[in-house]
Amino acid sequence: MNVSSAPVLDMDGFTHALIKSVSLLLGPEVEVTTSEQRKNNQVTYPCITLRHPERRLSPNIRVDGLFTSYKRGVMDIDAITERIKAAYESSECETSELEYLYTDPGQLYDRIIFRLVNYERNSEILDTYPHFRILDLAVIFCLTVSLPDEDSGDVKIDHRIASMLGLDAGQLLSHAVRNTPKLFPSSFKKIDELILDILRRNRFPESAFPLFADAGSFHTPMMVLTNSNGFYGACAILYPGVLEKIRETLGSDYYVLPSSVNEVIIVPYYDDGTDYLRDMVREVNQTTVPPEEILSDNLYIYPKDFDSSVIGPFMANARE
Repeated sequence: MNVSSAPVLDMDGFTHALIKSVSLLLGPEVEVTTSEQRKNNQVTYPCITLRHPERRLSPNIRVDGLFTSYKRGVMDIDAITERIKAAYESSECETSELEYLYTDPGQLYDRIIFRLVNYERNSEILDTYPHFRILDLAVIFCLTVSLPDEDSGDVKIDHRIASMLGLDAGQLLSHAVRNTPKLFPSSFKKIDELILDILRRNRFPESAFPLFADAGSFHTPMMVLTNSNGFYGACAILYPGVLEKIRETLGSDYYVLPSSVNEVIIVPYYDDGTDYLRDMVREVNQTTVPPEEILSDNLYIYPKDFDSSVIGPFMANARE
């Protein structure tokens, strides 16, 4: 098919055409249906789900990105269908670690981690997940596994999965407190050093970014706390000893700006900074941060907002 001459469909038409095309290619044994993938802050994305009667796990494939490629003329329906078929066949050859839920759930205990999300923005669904509230945030739990067709490789632990694991909320917390810092160690860097790391990782020529070419030449009081892969790294504020170590490094109290679920920004405390920085966090959330990545509109001060009356009771819930 000539991509440039293909009829331009809207999202509904594209999804319908894609389902028809995938169904024809994979055959009648594979049921192809529309679905929604729920992300953080109750943001949802359209998906198609591929179900086979002999497979316990059904891959969900997001279609919004595929639709963008289609609209831009990068791929036509046939090319997208072939890509989905390849992904489906690849996942068919793999035995997901989630199969242990049905056979030996103890094998997954060292994969239990925690995430930090906004409490109010997720309040309608938190009842379905074991969780703990801390400040205006909620700690939820995930299994970090090699799951085909999931962009993060993490699966949220709802009450059904917790039951299959044979663990209550306190036991999940105990495993997560041990596993999360080990699997995803904290990273604390100057914001310009972090940007330089990103440029290098993406192989941008440093000569094109003279401001960051020499990390020592650009001075900012802002530091970034995240984890080793920068994904849901804001939960590093709950790693044992991390906040205390930051205070020792800075030699002062400090603000914690929840810039997203992926990281927080650390700014040394200064008089009259609270209102300005809180307004900045709210403005950035409204204009820059993707809706599913917003952590909080609030501002925290260490140690006032993270003293023993907050962290202590939370950690006391952890039990074997």
